[in-house]
Amino acid sequence: MSGVRSYILVETGVSVAINAALSAGFTWLLFHGRAPIAPFGERGFAADFPVQTFMVALMSVLVPSLIARARLRAGRLTAAPPLWVGRWPLWARALGLAVPAAIGLGGLAMAAASLAGPLSLPALLAFKTLYGAVLAAVVTPWALRATLAEPVKSVSPSPPTHP
Repeated sequence: MSGVRSYILVETGVSVAINAALSAGFTWLLFHGRAPIAPFGERGFAADFPVQTFMVALMSVLVPSLIARARLRAGRLTAAPPLWVGRWPLWARALGLAVPAAIGLGGLAMAAASLAGPLSLPALLAFKTLYGAVLAAVVTPWALRATLAEPVKSVSPSPPTHP
């Protein structure tokens, strides 16, 4: 397995674990002490899917990309073949993925929630944890491939200051 490929696999695994844990944690904070939890209505769980989707997608682009950039600059990681998406600024890639994902995938998750009906807290934790993990598993490798295709910008030392 190439160095770039194994790097992407490892970082994707880390992103999946972190986003699954955060999804579980926020679900527990928002919904513990209630059973069953309805998908819609006051304090329903379905309305949270677009927000969860936006945040997981955004962070699955930003955090791994910033770490990869630092490793590229330090020479601890080699660049990958260029991709067209690597030409977009990082903020545009992050928002360009997070906004449509929140609308499309968040909407689909809301539809699935309406089919599921009221859930117990353990079932809701499993559902939202799995959702956050799968979303991170899809977004993170794409974000890393795009970042690894960027031209490496070297960090130049700051000029000396004179008193």
